[in-house]
Amino acid sequence: MPDSMESLVGAVYKGWKKRFSESAGIHPDEEDMACFLEGRASPEESERIIGHLIACDDCARILALSLDSGIEDAGELPETLFSKIRDILSSREKSLFLEISPRVKEKVLEIVNSTGDILLGQELVPAPVLRSRDIRDFKDEVIILKDFNDIRLEVKVENKGRKYFNVTVRARQKDSARPLKDIRVTLIKEDMELESYFSDSGSVSFEHILLGKYNLEVTSIKDRLALVVLDIKA
Repeated sequence: MPDSMESLVGAVYKGWKKRFSESAGIHPDEEDMACFLEGRASPEESERIIGHLIACDDCARILALSLDSGIEDAGELPETLFSKIRDILSSREKSLFLEISPRVKEKVLEIVNSTGDILLGQELVPAPVLRSRDIRDFKDEVIILKDFNDIRLEVKVENKGRKYFNVTVRARQKDSARPLKDIRVTLIKEDMELESYFSDSGSVSFEHILLGKYNLEVTSIKDRLALVVLDIKA
């Protein structure tokens, strides 16, 4: 799996699973899932994992997003699970995940990749369209937006120099643009929670973060809202 996906899977298992594990029993860990995908799990273990994947939407989504070549990587699955994975893959752009990969070049930020739209003036532009226009560099900050159902998530990355950056996450109602109250944003690196803040204004900021790979979990009191995978390189 790509590094960003490995980071994502690790964060989801060790973060979200601890908070939302009661509804579907014991979740398979990364090794269990790898053995299952590679056909190394016992028949009994495979049956347990299949039953769990059918019942647990979160684990089924993680499995779907970990398939590098799509449904062909899934092997032989029961029709019920196969259909579920296929539906997840077909609506991947509506998932809870946002990936952002900028590169810092002195005081310029280059967008290497993003599954969200980049704010260019008053226009929202997908990353591939920016590349087609030969627009890659932003002076000292870049804003990426992605809609998750009725919620619009905005992530601002600021280049602070000397291998540091700031990141601000804002969550708003898509239609009314009102700030989403009662959100928590948690900054994670290598499966370790670094900082976590609660906000009733819909906005959380993290300052003077070193370059590297991070995950930002965005949750409300009751629900998971988004997971931002942020990989900033020099």
